[in-house]
Amino acid sequence: LAWRRGHAGAGDTGGGRVVAVLPFENLGDSADAYFSDGVADEVRTKLTQVSGLVVIARGSSIQYRGTTKRPAEIARELGADYLLTGTVRWEKAAGAASRVRVSPELVEAHPGQAERTRWGQQFDASLTNVFEVQADIATKVADALGVALADSVRAGLEARPTTNLEAYDAFLKGEAASGSMSAVDLVSVTRALPYYERAVALDSSFQQAWARLSQAYAASYANLTPTPELATQAAAAAERARRLGPSRPESYLAQGTYERFVLKDNVRALATFKSGLKLAPSNMNMIGAMAAMEQTAGNWEASLTLAERAAALDPRSSNAARRLGTTLLSLRRYPEAESAYRRGLSLAPTDLVLIHQSAMLALAQGDRARAERIARTPPPGVDPTELAYYFARFEELGWLLDDAQQRRLLELDVAFYEGDRGNWGLVNAQLYTMRGQPALARAFADTARLAYEAGVQAAPDDGQMHALLGVSLAFLGRREQAIRAAERGVEVQPMEKDAYLGPYVQLQLVRVHMMVGSKDKAVELLKP
Repeated sequence: LAWRRGHAGAGDTGGGRVVAVLPFENLGDSADAYFSDGVADEVRTKLTQVSGLVVIARGSSIQYRGTTKRPAEIARELGADYLLTGTVRWEKAAGAASRVRVSPELVEAHPGQAERTRWGQQFDASLTNVFEVQADIATKVADALGVALADSVRAGLEARPTTNLEAYDAFLKGEAASGSMSAVDLVSVTRALPYYERAVALDSSFQQAWARLSQAYAASYANLTPTPELATQAAAAAERARRLGPSRPESYLAQGTYERFVLKDNVRALATFKSGLKLAPSNMNMIGAMAAMEQTAGNWEASLTLAERAAALDPRSSNAARRLGTTLLSLRRYPEAESAYRRGLSLAPTDLVLIHQSAMLALAQGDRARAERIARTPPPGVDPTELAYYFARFEELGWLLDDAQQRRLLELDVAFYEGDRGNWGLVNAQLYTMRGQPALARAFADTARLAYEAGVQAAPDDGQMHALLGVSLAFLGRREQAIRAAERGVEVQPMEKDAYLGPYVQLQLVRVHMMVGSKDKAVELLKP
């Protein structure tokens, strides 16, 4: 129940020439596609460090893999002035050094004007020189666009991430698995983690890999049981990345992620992300993280500015549209929020988060009937059970579901909840209570209680965990214990400390008071 410039779509990118690095076509073995992606990703990352260039994010650019669209059409959709395309062939020969052939092309594509090539070149180098090729491409793109490079920036572009090619290969596989840690869901992080661990084992001076490893540990801490071991690993990897590259944006991203997810020190995390963003103004992970931290600090207008910037840099991203919509919803700018959600759903019509948030918007506008229609009508391609499960699990919206949906949910075992017995127990307790079956509701509430009692032992500073323990106890009729647990959640994670999750924790305290019969207190707690 966690709470959790002139072209169309260009938005406010902050000025500068807008460049999109499209996926480089893999001309070799299909199993080497991750390597071609890695070459393009590294060039993109280097270009984000160049002042005077605005770089479209990976999430939007990568959607044009294998496209037959004309450059002018792609540029219009992305709000870009220039497209960097390319081909990569990794030639492996037994008993001989592997070689890499890269053929990039920088295309200028303005609306209403003929497309023209601004620069192109073929690179044929041994695999050991692939880093020089990447740096040379980034440097020549900047030169072709008339951007002067300071000596420090040029040195940064030329820096080699590692001298160990096997470590680099493992790192690229981790990047492919996690989308360069843009995906922090449990499945993606679990798949990527062993590759990052292998990369640093093969080269203990691989700064980028240490930074990604710290992010993966911190994400695991947030999404799995928050163990002391994961906290220690995230801290050690972030510190190692910082020592190896104190002025690298990756180090700031890793440190800020650790402060955010593990230390839960939102003030420190926000300051860290601000410092990192100065080094890499187009880094989408940094922008997204900083936007979240501004929300936590209660700086909603600042968060909105960042969300708008993210949507401009990542115009084909449903996640960016969702983030923008949710920020506008929180600011009660409902028509603009609806526009953002519609944009997101046009890009990803089966995105459960966007569907759910659209229902939340309807409720915010007082339109329960519309919210019910959204919850009860799976769009094409959406599994009906998954839709019902999402609504029941997040924001406690099981009451929007119809009878058939509720009955289907009550048939699901804990495996459907990824083994989360706390959420499983509370969803079932709520549904059985609504259906007038108190004995079954209490049985499932006790299952949830046991899970949340273990949770608060493992993460005593998690206010949400305490609050949901309180809800479990309220279902069991244990009034005083329920109130104490929920009040402890508010003490640990008050709205003054966390303006994003704090209100949800406060809401659980209100819920507890409603459940145990102290409704006047509940109303008092709802008042601003």
